[in-house]
Amino acid sequence: MPSFICRIGSASGEIIEQEVIGIDASSVTRQLEEKGYTIFSVKPVRAWTSYFSMFSPKRKKIKIGDFITFNQEFAALVNAGLPILTALELLLQRKRSPLFQKMLEDVRDDVKTGASLSQAFANRGDYFPKLYPATLSSGERTGEIVKVIQRYLFYMQTVQTIKKKVASAMIYPSILLSMSIGLIVLLMTVIVPRFASLFLGAGAKLPLITRIVLSISFVFQKGWPFMALIVISAPIILKFINSNPEGRLFLAKWRMKIPVFGINIKRYNIAQSSRTLGTLVSGGIPLVQALDIVADAMSNEVFKVELKKIKNKVLEGESLWSSMEASGIMTPLCVEMVQVGESTGALSDMLEQISSFYDQELSHSVERFMALLEPVILVVMAIIIAVIVLSVYMPLFSMYNLVSG
Repeated sequence: MPSFICRIGSASGEIIEQEVIGIDASSVTRQLEEKGYTIFSVKPVRAWTSYFSMFSPKRKKIKIGDFITFNQEFAALVNAGLPILTALELLLQRKRSPLFQKMLEDVRDDVKTGASLSQAFANRGDYFPKLYPATLSSGERTGEIVKVIQRYLFYMQTVQTIKKKVASAMIYPSILLSMSIGLIVLLMTVIVPRFASLFLGAGAKLPLITRIVLSISFVFQKGWPFMALIVISAPIILKFINSNPEGRLFLAKWRMKIPVFGINIKRYNIAQSSRTLGTLVSGGIPLVQALDIVADAMSNEVFKVELKKIKNKVLEGESLWSSMEASGIMTPLCVEMVQVGESTGALSDMLEQISSFYDQELSHSVERFMALLEPVILVVMAIIIAVIVLSVYMPLFSMYNLVSG
C-alpha cells in the first residue's frame, strides 16, 4: 500500500509530521481523525523519497529498561490509591532521557484533555511497544489496570531475560570467530606473501598445497577491493529487500530454512506469539482483536502473515486450534495444547505453558549449539593454520635438501 506524509496536530497542541500507510488519502485522514488528531495536510510519498528514506536513521525508541522501571513505579503509585494523572505528574518529576520525558509529558497532556491512558500511549505511535496500549485498554475496561501492568511487566521481563541469555551465549563464539578470521587474513596478506617472494626467487618447484595457498593469498591481496565492495553492498542490498513486505517475507522464509537456525527462529516466534496472545486474552481482549494485535507486533514476516490468516479464519467462525493447524506455521504440540485450552476454557494458561516450553527448548538448543560451535571453530582453525604452515615449510625443506645435497 502507498505511504503518505501527514502534517497533524496532537491533543496537546504539538504539530508533527509522520508517515502513514493507507489505501488512499481519504482513508488515512479518517484513520488519523479517529485517533483524535487535527489534520493539516496529507501528501503521498514520492517513489524516490520512499527509496532514500530507507537509508535515513531510524526513529529512536524508548529504552526497554527505562520503560520497565517506569511501569514498576507507575503500578506501585496507582496501587497505592493515587489517580492516574497524579501518578504521571509525580513520575515526571524524576529525571529521565529527554525523549522519554517528552513522551510522558505528551501522555500527561492527553490524559488532561480527557483521553484514556491507553489512547494517550497509542497516540505516541511507534515510540512505545504496540502491545502496551492494548494491554492498558483491557485493564481500563475491567478496572484492573494495576494487574494488567504487572502482567505486562512479567511478559517484558521474561522476553528480556531470554534475549539476554541468547546474546550472552553468543559473546564468546563471536569473539573466537572474529579472532580466527583476523588471524587468517593476517597470514594470507602478510606472512604468506613474504614466503611467496622467497619461493618464486629461488625458482623451486612448489608442492600442490603450497600453490593452492599462494593462489588464495593472491586473491586476498589483489581482490580486496571486490571483497570490500561485497561487505559494503551486502547490508545495503539486504536493507533494500527488507524495505517492503514482500522482501521481508522472502528473507524470513529463507532464514527459517537454514539448518539449526531455522528451527530456533520458529521456536522463538512460537514462544513470542503464544506469550503475547496469552497476555492479551487473559486481560479480557477478544480473541480476534488479540490475534490482530499479535500479528502486528511480530517482527518475523512469515508469522505476521500467517497470524493474519488465522485471525480471518477465527473471524469466519473456525476454532483457533484448527486455524493454526491449517496454517502449518505452528507445531503439532502447540496446536494440541491450544485445542485443550479452548475446550477447557483455559486458553491463556495453555498459551503461557506453550511459551514456557518453547523458551526452554530454545534455551537448551542454543546452549547445545554453542557448546558444539566452540570446539568446531577451534578444530577448523587448527586445520586451516596447519595447512598454511605446512604449505610454507614444505618448500623450505625441499630447498634445504636441494642445497645440502
